[in-house]
Amino acid sequence: MKDKIVLVTGANRGLGRAFVEKILELKPSKIYCAARDIDSLKGIKTMSDIIETIELDIASKESIVKAVANIEKLDVLINNAGVNSNARLFDDSFFDIEVNLKGTSNLTQALFEKLKNSKGTVINVTSVLALINLPVLGNYCVSKSALHSFTQALRAEFGLFGGEVYEVLPGPIETRMTEGSQMPKTSPQDIVDATLESMKKRVYEVYPDGFAQMVKKRLQEEPQKLIEEFAMSLQG
Repeated sequence: MKDKIVLVTGANRGLGRAFVEKILELKPSKIYCAARDIDSLKGIKTMSDIIETIELDIASKESIVKAVANIEKLDVLINNAGVNSNARLFDDSFFDIEVNLKGTSNLTQALFEKLKNSKGTVINVTSVLALINLPVLGNYCVSKSALHSFTQALRAEFGLFGGEVYEVLPGPIETRMTEGSQMPKTSPQDIVDATLESMKKRVYEVYPDGFAQMVKKRLQEEPQKLIEEFAMSLQG
């Protein structure tokens, strides 16, 4: 990250803020911090004079066009912004897909030429639930699974010009999105540390915590049993 120009979406709290705090230690030349509510970034703005805050709703193409117009060059895009509507499969809600998949795709497309010019890097934050559906969060899992596939295609596209694409597939994180959940959760700082360490080793799929690593292992060893256990979430 040294001397790089970085954009972090969803930078106002949780994992996004943790990315900003850690990247500041690595001496970038500039960090664009984006969030839907620009007022929520006031505290982050005071952390360093290399931080520039941007109002950005990735679910709005108009907002994306306006935000991208303020970015002349870019080396690293961290697609962290996302939602979890807690909707089940037929709850008549496509909000998770609109934000997590379409929003991320639209923003990345809008910045593609800038990233291509710098042989840049993209970090997509998905979820280990991209690999297996937890039906009580059916629509969220569908959106993250689609984003996982999008990330694989994007990695191939970036490979044509020497760019890199990483995917972070965490389990539950200690953020507002998981408030009230009784599952063991990992701190945002630990997720960021694991991500940056994986990038040093060119490990493109990052399983940054114990839960994510457990799910990956069980999907290899006993996939049907894990699917059946996750299906029981509808009975809770």
